[in-house]
Amino acid sequence: MNIVPYNEYLLVMPNGDTKGFNDLELAKAYINIYYERVIDHKIDKNDYNDATEIGAEEPRRNICTQLGVAEGKCEVYNIDNFIEVVRDKVVFDEEREEIISKLLAKEIDFNVYDYNLDNILPDIKTIEMMEQYGDPD
Repeated sequence: MNIVPYNEYLLVMPNGDTKGFNDLELAKAYINIYYERVIDHKIDKNDYNDATEIGAEEPRRNICTQLGVAEGKCEVYNIDNFIEVVRDKVVFDEEREEIISKLLAKEIDFNVYDYNLDNILPDIKTIEMMEQYGDPD
């Protein structure tokens, strides 16, 4: 029996929280809003209060670089691929079924670290969502 998940894509935030999407553009918008909020918070925290500084590239580039190093990045996965790897890699039947049932749900809301899924994330192909920032050197 082949069960079809409600969502097509799984977004995993840097802190491990998850959210499901059926549209890559909506996932991308969610990621962009997340980063804009973090950048705004960092700008306020670091006293970039001059109007020319807020829109300037250098503070934003520094903040984005720090975010990437400190937090990691948001990753998007195809849910079918994610489920396939969970089926292959998660050893305990009960835990495997619990994770898969969460992935099939309309509202996906769990943390990958709660299930040690961070260990299998490298085995799952990601969908590239973010454009290159700055000059590609």
